Amino acid sequence: MSKPPVKRAKRQPGKWLLGLDHLYKIKTDQLGFYKALEAEFGDAVCLQLGPYRNWLFFHPDPIEDLLTRQSNDFIRFQKLTDVVRQWNGDSLLLAEGEAWRVRRRKVLPAFQTKRLPRYGAAAVAHAEAFCASLSAQANGGAEVRIDTDAAMAQLTLDIATATLFGKEPVSNGAEVERAIQVLSDTAFRESTSPFTLPDWLPLKAKKDKLWAMGVMDTLVTGLVNNRLADIAEGGTADRGDLLSMLVEHHEGDAVAIRNDSMSLLIAGHETSGALQSWIFALLAQHPEELDQLEHEIESLLGGRSAVFEDIAQLKRTRAVIEEALRLYPPAYALFTRRAEANVSLAGVTIRKGDMVQIVPYTLHRSDRWFENAQQFKPARFLDAPTWPKYAYLPFGAGPRVCIGQNFGLMEACLVTATILQQWRPKHIHGPLHPEAKFSLRPKGGLPMTWEKRVRAV
Repeated sequence: MSKPPVKRAKRQPGKWLLGLDHLYKIKTDQLGFYKALEAEFGDAVCLQLGPYRNWLFFHPDPIEDLLTRQSNDFIRFQKLTDVVRQWNGDSLLLAEGEAWRVRRRKVLPAFQTKRLPRYGAAAVAHAEAFCASLSAQANGGAEVRIDTDAAMAQLTLDIATATLFGKEPVSNGAEVERAIQVLSDTAFRESTSPFTLPDWLPLKAKKDKLWAMGVMDTLVTGLVNNRLADIAEGGTADRGDLLSMLVEHHEGDAVAIRNDSMSLLIAGHETSGALQSWIFALLAQHPEELDQLEHEIESLLGGRSAVFEDIAQLKRTRAVIEEALRLYPPAYALFTRRAEANVSLAGVTIRKGDMVQIVPYTLHRSDRWFENAQQFKPARFLDAPTWPKYAYLPFGAGPRVCIGQNFGLMEACLVTATILQQWRPKHIHGPLHPEAKFSLRPKGGLPMTWEKRVRAV
């Protein structure tokens, strides 16, 4: 489609108290604030946030320049990376420059296409176990009510431990899931605060943070050390999981393996769980789309378990996932970048030291790029895109596009198809509001009634 030019207002937002009013709005209603900025100030908005000049772009052209042509002129905002580094360590997620390129080459083999079928089988097995747990909770009945967001978080954690570490669900799964949520909340709180209080203060948030860091470090470091010790004693090196690849390509460096394992576990699980929640929430709200999806799944699978090779034919399932990612991208805002030099992005001058922010949530919901952008219309993804390439960014784009993109789409497709073979999301209890923290999750959880499906003979 032809793109309108970048719109810029003659004035920019005010700088009251160095933008503390803006920071307050970001902490209390981030999504509404970004939408209001776009409506009032156009495609290129410059905010003063404390000592930083922060640009927000709502047009594909400067976004393309930022993520591709000029990507080497930017690094990720240090305040945020320093927060996440407290528990991730120096991982692929946080590395820059040549260190990032070397790290990515070492981690990339873990996501080779030839390894995906085995990962997919693990995802299907755990999705089937989830269906069995729903049947047990229903106790012979046709319906069951659960917090679907919590359930999807636990399910994707189980899949993550299976595909990353080759392990059955960890015995303290509920504790690990809570620890990940604590760290996600901590990352949002500390990265959006003007200053960070020291961890030794006797505050509940600080105690929770240190507890969560301890839980995750004990889990991941223990699994890595056990694997390295077993290999040293003659155990199998490649067990078909992600950890096997990290051990091989990090050449046994326990710290590097631990850091990338931690990063992949937290980031991958957090976004995968959120995506599954939004998929089922949208289907519960749109039964006509659910009917079509169930028909596709039944026609292809006929009651058998899904496998990786089915994904190519689950076209409507994939379209539903893509549309869920458009309306509710778990990565609703990409990592803030800092300019390392004076740069021009589609004619907008960015000074050295300026911050640049991209918000896929706002971009995806613009009627300029998507027809009836607020509506759930999976069919838009069944044909060739009618929107500019850089108007749709659920996994980012350019050299730093999400390394687990194909893994995440595969997991979502197989989990969705497997669950819908046996259970149908029927009704959401209460309003559905997105909450922008470290990822986009349903505010207050997702209480939902599920209905047992009866297959036609």
